[in-house]
Amino acid sequence: MAVRVAVVGAGYMGSAHARVLSRIAREHPGLVELAYIVDVDRGRAGLAAARYGGRPLERVGELPRDSVDLAIVAVPTRHHYRVAVELLERGVRGLLVEKPLAASLEEAARLVEAVEEAGAWAAVGHVERFNPAVWALHRLAARGLIGEPLTLVARRVGPFAPRAGDTDVVYDLGVHEADNALALALEAPVVVRAYTLGRIVSGLNDYALLVLGFTWGYASLEVNRITPFKQRLLYLTGSRGTATLDYMAQELRLYTELGETRVRVEKEEPLYLEDLHALAALQQGRSPLVDIHQGLAAMLVCAAGLEAAVRGRDLALEETSAYRDHGQLLARALEGYRRYREAVEACSGPRGCAG
Repeated sequence: MAVRVAVVGAGYMGSAHARVLSRIAREHPGLVELAYIVDVDRGRAGLAAARYGGRPLERVGELPRDSVDLAIVAVPTRHHYRVAVELLERGVRGLLVEKPLAASLEEAARLVEAVEEAGAWAAVGHVERFNPAVWALHRLAARGLIGEPLTLVARRVGPFAPRAGDTDVVYDLGVHEADNALALALEAPVVVRAYTLGRIVSGLNDYALLVLGFTWGYASLEVNRITPFKQRLLYLTGSRGTATLDYMAQELRLYTELGETRVRVEKEEPLYLEDLHALAALQQGRSPLVDIHQGLAAMLVCAAGLEAAVRGRDLALEETSAYRDHGQLLARALEGYRRYREAVEACSGPRGCAG
């Protein structure tokens, strides 16, 4: 039976999800039915529904109870918690919540608790983990072709997008890189440090350098929304070589003592692969590859980094309030990261693991 989906939020990300779902419906008959598009701007919901399908609604409360299998939460971050809980109360059995999971770590933890109490299926939209080049990078690491990891350097910068103006750059952009670092490390950092610059183009931090100390080395994650061009790059150096990743071009290169190798990547839109995975997993009763606990873990690391920035020094993760309050949830997250690694090892690309 097709998975009935409601997209909540018809802005930039919600419209992108609706477009992708309409493509999946064409290419995978019987997998998905876009049933509703919900937005406080009924006209905007109507335009998206006319283009991609579904019935436009103005409020989550208008959803018929138990009428939806999966809801994609693509409203502004400050509304994630409220909307997700309201969806659970309407009997929705599956959620895909855009990143960051919630407006604060405390709200994210309460959302995890609400999902667990409801016995719901819940994923978080860390779309880069379905980027075929990122998948290929994790596969290189899993196969030992880079050797033991030593350093990870990532740079995610670009111009300011007003739609993200209510979210600190650490949670807006840095959470992607923190999540990817955790997925590569398969462990929580031991030490955190961050440097921030704020009130440049928004009322929040607009630049951040987050440094994570792991048992094997360091990850340096630079993010900003003050650069006039977009750049999404990552360098992973290990004992046997270095891999360079261009997220946007979906290009991956490996450099070893034998020379340079351009790794073959089957390019595809990551959002399409993310939604395809979510639909197939929910339909088949499998856990999401990027579950809600992983979404919380990435936020916890970001929150710890922001605390270190305020205190102006390196902090052991265990001495941060983020860890003291919510560190008990990290074990579940690491289980999810290991499950993702197992999928990477089993499948040459994310498309092959979607079935």
